[in-house]
Amino acid sequence: MEKAVELIGTGDSVQDAVAEALDRARMSLEGITGFEVTRISGVVDGATTEYRVEMRVWFVLRERMHG
Repeated sequence: MEKAVELIGTGDSVQDAVAEALDRARMSLEGITGFEVTRISGVVDGATTEYRVEMRVWFVLRERMHG
């Protein structure tokens, strides 16, 4: 069974923003199987640009026995 969570990542490029979100997801989720970027936006502050991606990440739910 798979589940999806929605995440936001930021970075100096779209690729950096996606990588940042996936790196954070890997710290708490096991079995990530895919992702979809649902929105790209950004903030311009003078000469700097920060990209923001909203994304959905899928992972496998593992059944655990309690007892």
